[in-house]
This record gives sequence, C-alpha cells and structure tokens, in this order.
Amino acid sequence: MKEDTNHSSDLFSHMEIPEKKQDNSAQDLPFLSFSEAIAAEPEPQNMEGTPSISSPEEVEEGSYSSSFYEDDDLTEEVSAPDLSFSTISSASDLEPSPDMEGTPSQEIISEESFTEEEEVFSVPANFVDSGSAEQVQESAGVPSISEELDSSAEVSEENTHSGSTENSSKEKTPSKKRKEDTSSKESRAAIFQSLSPEQARAVQTVQGPLLIFAGAGSGKTRVISNRIAHMIQDHHIPAGKIVALSFTNKSAKEMGERVRKLIPRNLLKGIALSTFHSLGLGILKKHIEKLGYKQPFLLLNQADQEGLVTGMLVAQKLEPKRPQIMEVLSKISRIKNSGEDYLADMRTSMNEGDLLAASLFQQYQDTLKEQNSIDFDDLILLPSKLLNQFEEVRDEYHKKYQYFMVDEFQDTNPIQYVFLRALMGESDNLCVVGDDDQSIYAFRGSDVSLILGFENDFKGANVIRLLENYRSTDIIVSAANSLIRHNLSRRSKELFSKVPGALKVKYVERADEKDEAEWVADKIREEIIKEARKGSQIAILFRTNFQSRPFEEAFRAREMPYKVVGGYNFFDRKEVRDLISYIRLIANQKDDASLLRIINYPKRGIGAGSISLVHEKAAQNKESLYETLFRVCESPDFIPDLNRKISSEVYNFVNLIEKAKKKFSSAPRLFFALRELIADLGLEKEIILEEKEEKVAKARIYNMSELVNMLAFFEENNDSGEKPTLFDFINRLAMLMEDEPNDEKEDNRIQLLTIHQSKGLEFESVYVVGLEEGILPSGRATVEDQSVDEERRLMYVAMTRAKRHLCLTGAANRRKFGEQLASEPSRFLKEIDPETLDWLSNEETRKQETDDFLQELEKLKIG
Repeated sequence: MKEDTNHSSDLFSHMEIPEKKQDNSAQDLPFLSFSEAIAAEPEPQNMEGTPSISSPEEVEEGSYSSSFYEDDDLTEEVSAPDLSFSTISSASDLEPSPDMEGTPSQEIISEESFTEEEEVFSVPANFVDSGSAEQVQESAGVPSISEELDSSAEVSEENTHSGSTENSSKEKTPSKKRKEDTSSKESRAAIFQSLSPEQARAVQTVQGPLLIFAGAGSGKTRVISNRIAHMIQDHHIPAGKIVALSFTNKSAKEMGERVRKLIPRNLLKGIALSTFHSLGLGILKKHIEKLGYKQPFLLLNQADQEGLVTGMLVAQKLEPKRPQIMEVLSKISRIKNSGEDYLADMRTSMNEGDLLAASLFQQYQDTLKEQNSIDFDDLILLPSKLLNQFEEVRDEYHKKYQYFMVDEFQDTNPIQYVFLRALMGESDNLCVVGDDDQSIYAFRGSDVSLILGFENDFKGANVIRLLENYRSTDIIVSAANSLIRHNLSRRSKELFSKVPGALKVKYVERADEKDEAEWVADKIREEIIKEARKGSQIAILFRTNFQSRPFEEAFRAREMPYKVVGGYNFFDRKEVRDLISYIRLIANQKDDASLLRIINYPKRGIGAGSISLVHEKAAQNKESLYETLFRVCESPDFIPDLNRKISSEVYNFVNLIEKAKKKFSSAPRLFFALRELIADLGLEKEIILEEKEEKVAKARIYNMSELVNMLAFFEENNDSGEKPTLFDFINRLAMLMEDEPNDEKEDNRIQLLTIHQSKGLEFESVYVVGLEEGILPSGRATVEDQSVDEERRLMYVAMTRAKRHLCLTGAANRRKFGEQLASEPSRFLKEIDPETLDWLSNEETRKQETDDFLQELEKLKIG
C-alpha cells in the first residue's frame, strides 16, 4: 500500500519563511583471505591487525574505475571529504607492523562516540554530499554521539542537577570538594583575565538575545566554549538545557573538545553540541510517524539521489548525463532550502535547467514518500513541520531546551532559521556568532540578510563586535579591510591586528597558467628552504577545482610533495562502494540504486537490456526492482522477453541476497557475516582478475578488509546494551561518508584547496591564484551585482587565511578549450589599498628576472 504523497505546497505550508532582507580501540582483525578467514573461524580476541593504509595519491587513480566525484571540479560545491582512509601503494605497505591498526583511526570513530565516562550529549556531522541510503532505527530523543554510533541512551536531565548524590559526596570529602571549588574558581578567573574586554563581555552576557560579530581570526571558538562554561559553572544552568549548533562536524568537535577542557564531565550531562541536520534527525527518529512515515525510514544521500533522478530522466526519454543530474539535484535542494517562492520563480524561469528541476520536483518528493525515504534537506524541513503542527512535540522540546547558540550564523538559510525559531518557542535566549563578511555559501541557500536583520527580529538584542584579529599581520588585515569595504550591504566594522608584519601583500602576474604555477612552485621551494617552513604550513587557494592541474604538474616536475584537499578518499573506492551497496540491499530490498550498482558485479551476464526489461515491469506494477526479480524467481515467465539463462542468473542473485539476510540476522557478530558475504561473492578473486598489478589488487582487497574492521569496531564499541543492527551500521557509514577530512597525523605536504574548503583554516603562507576576471570574480557573478559581493567575500576569506605571508597571482593569458586568450586582472586587486600591496605585472616580473640574471652573470665575470 502506497503512502499518501505530500504536494510541494504541503512541504512549506507550515512555515513562515522570512522574506529576503537586505576512546576505545577495536580488536584487531586478520585479513589474509576472506575465504581462509571463514574456514579458520578465529575468535575475535586473538586476531591480529591489518596494515594501516597509505595516502590515496600514491596509488594510480585509474585503477579504481570511476569515482563518484571525478566530475566535481566543474561545480562550486566543496568536494568530497578525504577521510583518513586511503589505499596501499607499495609492497612494503602490505607488511604488518606493531604500530599498524586493523580499524580506522581512533580519531575518526571517536568524533561521534564517547566511552562510558564521556557523557557529553553531542550530535555529529553536517550532511552535504556523497553516499548511501540508511535505514534509521527508531529511538527516543535527539541523537547523542553515542546514540548514533553505539545506540546508547541519552543521560537523563535529572543527572545534570546537583542533587542528593552530590551532597552526599560533599559530606564524605568536604575538604577535597572545597579545594576543587577554589581551584575551579581560580582557573575561571584566570581565563577571564586572558580574554579581551569584548570577549569577556560576550562570555558574561547570558540572558536574552545576543549577536556577536566575530571577525576573521578573532577567537570566536574560545568565546563560545568559555560562554558555555560560564553558563554551567557560574550561572548553574543545567547542561541539558543548552543547545549549541554548528554547521560542520569539525567545528562541533572542536567546540566539544574545548568545552570538555573547561568543565568537569559530570556537569556536562545532557548538553547538545550538534549540527542542524543531526538535531533534526534525532527529532525524526522519535516523531516521524506523526507525518505518515513508518519506522524505520530511509535516509538517502547523494549517490541514492543521483540514482533517483537518473530514473526520472530516463522515464522522460532524456539522456541522464551527470552534469545535468547534479544540476537538477542542486536546484531541488535549493528549492527545499529557500521555500515555495523560489520554486515559483523557477517555474517561470527562461533557463532550461530551472524548468527541468521545477518539473521534476514534485515527482521527486512523491517518490521519496512512496519509498518511505527522506533526503538530507528533509532533516530540517520535516522537524520544522513536526514542531509547528504538533503541540506535544513543541511542548517536549520547549521544556527540554531553553538556551540556544548558533555558530557561523551567516551561513544559515531560511529553512534552518524557521527550524531554529520553532525549536526556541517563546525563549529569546539566543546567542548567534558570525561574520557577514565571511558569508560564502549563497549557492547552498545561505542568506546573509538573516545575520544583518537579527536586531529587527530580536528587539533590544545585545550586539558585541570582536574585531581584533589574532591570526594575521597588521598589513594583511589592512589589505583585507580595504577590499571588503567595497561591499555596501554589510555591517560596517574594521578589524585590527597587533601582530607586526614587514611584508606587504604581493600581486604577481605571469605569462600564462603554466608560468604562474611554475613561479609559485619555485617560490614555495625557496620558502621551505630559507624560512624552514613545512609544506603543511603553505597553502595554494583557488576558486574552482580545475585550477589545481598546472600546480600539480609543477610540483610533480620538482618532486615536491603536495596534497589536493578533497581528492579521492576511502569511500570513493569502487570496491568499497560496491560492498556498501550489497550491505544496503541486504538491509533494505527497496534500495533500487544499490541493486542497480551491483546486480551485475561480479559479472553475471545481466546486461543493460535485461535490466531495462526489469525496470519496465517494476514500473508497471509499481514495485521495487528486487520485488520484480523475486517474482521472476517464482515464475520464470513473469517477464516474457527475459531469456532463461538470465532468469537463472536472477535466481542465483536473489538466492544469494536472501541467504545473506539470514546470515546477518543470525550471526553472533555482524562482521562474521560480512566477511562471509565477501567470500561468497568471490570479490577477492574478481579484483585479482581485474588488476594487472598485484600491489593494486592487494590494496583494493585491504580496502574491503577495512570495511569489515569498521563493522567489528562498531560492534565492539556499542554501549547500548542491545545488539547493534545492520541498519545502525549503515547509519554510521553515512555519518562518516558525509563527514570531513580528519588529518590528525602530521602532514608535511603543500596544501592545494578551494577557497570554500579553506574556511576556518589558517596557514603561515598563502598563495591565492587565478585572480582574473571570469575566475574570481566568476564569469556568472560579473553580471550580477549581488553575486559580485559574494565573490568579494570569498576573496576576503582567502586573504584572511594567511598568518605571515600572502601572495596573490594571476595569468596574463589563459587557455580555454585549447585556445589561449588574454586575461584581465581581477577587479578586486584594484580595490586593495596600494599602501598594502606590491603589484608586479607580467612585463615587470620579466624585466626583474632579466635584471637579476644579468647581475648574476656580472658576478660570475668578476669572479
């Protein structure tokens, strides 16, 4: 029976969208051969570790078939995160050593999980793109870190209060308690003394609405963590009443780490350090049935959404090309994050892409509901609907949470803002921290007018400006100030720095992009030698991913180690994605996207023609592809045009999945069943046949081993008291696949990344490259004044990443589609105060190099 579908008007009907204003390590596991491992049936406690995995750049990317991200350098989106997984690249990497772990690094797993002693209620991960479908288990309350990973229950709010137990403790050890209290007060007093007057005022303002304009490098994370500590320890506000929201797991993790250093753990029980999406997921886990969904529900992410849109395009007799699919998904997401008015505008647009996305939007929504599925945008929309439409849900969360903080508020979109206001109810205890000058995510729907209009929404709000930049030199800060001053729709403010700097910002124009890259590579080599800088302290920032190519070539030619941030990661690997698709299909037979990926892998002779016949029959019967395949097994003539050999292969495939379902449900440990599945599929043998090089084949096999290890680690660290399910693990995988890179180990490679990816980072030396009209600002922005403001903010963010040295570069000529065309320097260069900028044109740099060469020649003659 199909669920009733929501119409687009229903999706937004509950909302009044604001108008646009101006530490446990897992047991180590063996991995010789999956079939050998099954035969041996080892006990978990006796297992040895598998080798850790080296960097993805060291293995030839072509060996891994197509990557989900390989076309992403044509988009503005931040590319997929590079988690601390990669592949083995040499025979030596394959030898086990005592230092190597058989599971993913502790840092990655523990981002979202605590030991029993760690009671902070924290919800992980912002959801952006990449992925798999997850079947979400029903649970109570908003998900804590341990809930989402280990299904452990949230600590009750009563435990956050100082009650009889604490009083009893005082009676037993009064002198020790007094000593601890005195020490704690002295420590807090020292902290306040170390804050600037404005930082201290921000920390001490607890009641009522508070807007903190936190400029680049002004120490906002320190302010947020100290404010939480002040609220709990000095104002005795129970931690369970506090919600601190961030946009990325990285910033949420950093906030949590700082808070734990300031506050005893027993006082942190129940605190919600979360992202918007994770908080929404927790509400849906408890209440989604009120909206007509069933438990458990499916959470789709990027790969699944692509499969869904592909099917919709095929049904309309359109060729599903990836750029078109990505555009449709981007526009559907923008509709969801902007509201009904944006959809109406798209329906009247002259742009073909807008019209296509608008025409598919309702079908997309209906299909999600029919499949009992949601996407990541629904993690904000649907909780808002629950809070607005159901009084009991409202009352629950209004009583639970009374103090709210939002970091990076300039990145908030209208739908998130509606969610926040619905969650707050009548409370006005909202502290937002942000900087309108660093709002760079309009393409995702963020609305800078929300931070600029905060005082209109919250009359009498306190406004505090954190203007001292502790990161960059005074010259760099002055240069950045002079640029951003040209944005008119901003809150007027001037950052300052007390860090002295002798070096001016430099702009260097070179002949073309190759010459630009070679010049930058040579200068970086000089820096590393003369300034004794590590490569990881130097960054090259560019507007879009395609700009990295000439720099990569230049570094390779000079044998200089570098890292392209956001490149291939563990979850991009074909063998990993294939295995995850099998896991998803076993957990949920309605997952058509996963079925299509693996129905003919390993090869079974089920080609595109046969799959098309199954597609048509499934569409006629309005059922999933797997249900149709199951019917073929029951009656080989169910699809008359399907030949008997293919029907036989379909039977084998369905039989394999059904057997695997039983093994996963009955196995004492899930990872035993996964290891057996790999052996039953013959994936190890298939990879050996595919790869010519033994070391590459071994690397791919070890990647599958690592997934088995992850499942074992997940089971080992489950503190809920209940046996974790395959659905729980799929949800865990999704969190990791959506998460950001976590590079805890020292990395001395030169960093290449987009400006969007650099947000929140800092480097001793920064090169901002490709400063030409049509690149920064982008070609699209040059005809839209508002977009030029956003591009200027992007340039401002890039400049303020630099601590000591900032160099801007461009090319006088650049190839486009093979033809070399003259480039015009970016308009932003002329907006920078000339007192802070040394400008060297292509002709001047060539003349200077010639003069330097002649001087060296003269020295040789004299010598």
